[in-house]
Amino acid sequence: MTSEGWSSQRLYRPFIRASLIIAIVLGFSTGAAILIMPILGMDRSLTWVTHGQSHGIAQLFGWAGLFVMGFAYHVVPRFFSSSIRYPLPQKLSMWLVIAGLFFRFTGQSLYKTALADPLVVIGGITLFAGMLVFGWTLVSVVRLSSNRYGPAEIWILSGILWSVVSGALHLVITLRMAIDNAPLGYAPWNEALIYTALFGFISSFIFGVSARAIRGFLLLKPMHERVNRIALGLVQIGLVLLIAGRFTELDQSVVSAGLTLASSGAILYVFALRVLEPASGPIRRFAVGYERFGLLIRAAYFWLTVACVMLILTALDSAGVTDVMPVEVSLPVMHVFTLGFVTTLIFGAASRFIPIFEGADIRHPWLMDAAFVLVTISVVLRVGFGFSTSELGEQALGASGGIGFLAIILFAVVAFQAMTASARAAYARRAAAFGQIKFDAARKPKSSPIKLL
Repeated sequence: MTSEGWSSQRLYRPFIRASLIIAIVLGFSTGAAILIMPILGMDRSLTWVTHGQSHGIAQLFGWAGLFVMGFAYHVVPRFFSSSIRYPLPQKLSMWLVIAGLFFRFTGQSLYKTALADPLVVIGGITLFAGMLVFGWTLVSVVRLSSNRYGPAEIWILSGILWSVVSGALHLVITLRMAIDNAPLGYAPWNEALIYTALFGFISSFIFGVSARAIRGFLLLKPMHERVNRIALGLVQIGLVLLIAGRFTELDQSVVSAGLTLASSGAILYVFALRVLEPASGPIRRFAVGYERFGLLIRAAYFWLTVACVMLILTALDSAGVTDVMPVEVSLPVMHVFTLGFVTTLIFGAASRFIPIFEGADIRHPWLMDAAFVLVTISVVLRVGFGFSTSELGEQALGASGGIGFLAIILFAVVAFQAMTASARAAYARRAAAFGQIKFDAARKPKSSPIKLL
């Protein structure tokens, strides 16, 4: 189909719905179950370890990945003042990613059967195909644009590149699983995939949208553009070193250097964006969406900073430079990044963007209040007890899993409700009433002083 009329389409809707369904059915639910099992006296057998790895892939490419893809299809053409082919490429990329996650999850769950290896490979192929279509579609948008090097655009280009690389790394991992008849992905390669997807694919798109739209919505102070470019360079170099170190089994110092550079780049980006600084002025706009969305976005970037500091300490420990973080650091660090930063930021940005895209109201803002509180409690518990191997620590982690699961359910209710006709009608009535008030105020005669002769 042609690109005519693409801007009137709301093709982000199926991506958002699919990402929320995957998050609830495969992502957060599985993660919560794994954390709750020790409380119930159940051992984490190999079956649940395979589920844990599948859970991570579902969260990366399903929950966060599909959400980012849906938003990217909607905003990237606007950022680059270009157009996009619709709807076939978008729908094809979505269904390929969904199929890839389904086959990967099913194949890894059936690791004791002869179906496991073929299903895992099919999952790797289809997911990579989905990311390839996604990248190709956005590259075709960029090629038609003359604006490619702004502070937001360079991050978008980075996200396009690493989205395809992430799909390719996942394909290589699944092929090795099938060749070795292994129930789990090779750990060093899987680590490289996780960081590539988090820093390269997901965070790059988040940084790009933040540099343009979130800066405007929050009235942030002018961005430090030179620092932003340095941050971009550090993330790229860091990821290259990390992938090379893990896939060619170089010395651990190479991997540690890569993780340190990528984490330092993310911290520099937070400084360049100035999102943790006060706004440049008061925000006076007609209210659309969740009023406290800015609080969630700032909280997310705070958690990103915390996560990156923890990652740097972990990398230095692995290289033998320091001895600060415990060996069990991976659980709290990953959850500070994925739950504290990625999930909280999606909550905040979506609670503002979806109502704007839809021309709709959020009918029950208290649900967003509750989701924010719950996800924050979940992150705090994982940071506070993630290093503990005590019974109290296991109970706290189990509670954090259930609390996080409840948070995503509440957010899903808000998101689904914002994409309904009743929400759009409520917004139309409120906007009409506001317009009438402004019109009446403009028509009201102004009093003038009495002139005395």
